[in-house]
Amino acid sequence: MGDMEQNTRRVKIPLEIFIKRSWPILAFGAVLILLTVVILVWYAVSGVGRKHAATPPTAATSTAYDVATTTSDLVPRILDGVLVTPAESRLQAYAVMVENHTEARPMSGPAKANLAFEFPVEGGITRYMLVFDATTTANMIGPIRSARPYFVDLADALNAVFVHVGGSPEALDQIKNNTSLRDLNEFWNSKYFWRTAKRSPPHNVYTKTDLLHEAAAAKKMSEGHFLGWRYKDDYPLESTTGVARGTETGPTIKYGGSYNTSWEYDRAANAYVRHEAGEIQKDADGTTVTAKNVVVINTDGAVIDSYGRLKIRTTGRGKAVVYRDGKSYEAQWRRNPGEYFHFESTDGSDILFNRGTTWIEVTLDSGTFDYSTSTVQTATTTKP
Repeated sequence: MGDMEQNTRRVKIPLEIFIKRSWPILAFGAVLILLTVVILVWYAVSGVGRKHAATPPTAATSTAYDVATTTSDLVPRILDGVLVTPAESRLQAYAVMVENHTEARPMSGPAKANLAFEFPVEGGITRYMLVFDATTTANMIGPIRSARPYFVDLADALNAVFVHVGGSPEALDQIKNNTSLRDLNEFWNSKYFWRTAKRSPPHNVYTKTDLLHEAAAAKKMSEGHFLGWRYKDDYPLESTTGVARGTETGPTIKYGGSYNTSWEYDRAANAYVRHEAGEIQKDADGTTVTAKNVVVINTDGAVIDSYGRLKIRTTGRGKAVVYRDGKSYEAQWRRNPGEYFHFESTDGSDILFNRGTTWIEVTLDSGTFDYSTSTVQTATTTKP
């Protein structure tokens, strides 16, 4: 018994001495442990350090004309500047010839196009080339009509699949001699089109984007690229900095009779509503035709045959007016063979376009359109 007490005493004395000698170190360790616990609890409660999923951009709720907001994860789509994922930014475009004859109205597709051109053709009639991005869904496009050389030029410049039903002799020769053109003529590819019994010929040929995807894949048409325009976000409705939407309406183009066209500016939506023959233009499904930008260009042309077909210049330079954000801008268009249209301001800077659909209206004489403008864009007016 005595020996056990003596051994216990031998153990206690060194432990007491150790505690007395080491208490500063032990106290520091206890404080460090407590501080670590407090920090871990704070991180767990606050959520700091967690990996958050990216928040998708939210569209404004005012109208269907709104475009995506700028985010670091998205890039401008080359065809219309709408912000998309990088994988969707340079997909194959489809350029479809759609007639504008009064017997063909209402058409299907103008309200869904990402880019549109209107040119005069023979007999005082105008015709469209509607361009669709590969991500756009259009379940009915038409009536589809024949090609003209100036449309072939632009489809080639866009590296688009050119969709048509036949063409003028000049256009067909041009297509035949252009081995790089991604051509889809209904005459030789009828399975990618259909003819409806609800319309009389020749106003009865239609297609849809699903069939165009199928055709491009079957023919192994590679994606084509081109040098696109520069884009910006919409101006705000009101601003204290002076950069805000204007109140100017859109252009009026006097193509003649039932082909007279005008664009009315919707300031709240920051979009232009298309009118034809004095009425709001709508697709066959009731969708209103609108655009974020309207461009009127002036060039020259001449009748080349007894049928009244036209030769229209699409290269070189000419006057243009750009309508955007409720304002009109004096501009110049220029284009070299094989290239896309380029638009520049009076100071030589690139015209900036709003993200979304652009309509280009082509005029051949000064009496068709008044080229006076309300605004001059300078290089410092806006940023891309």
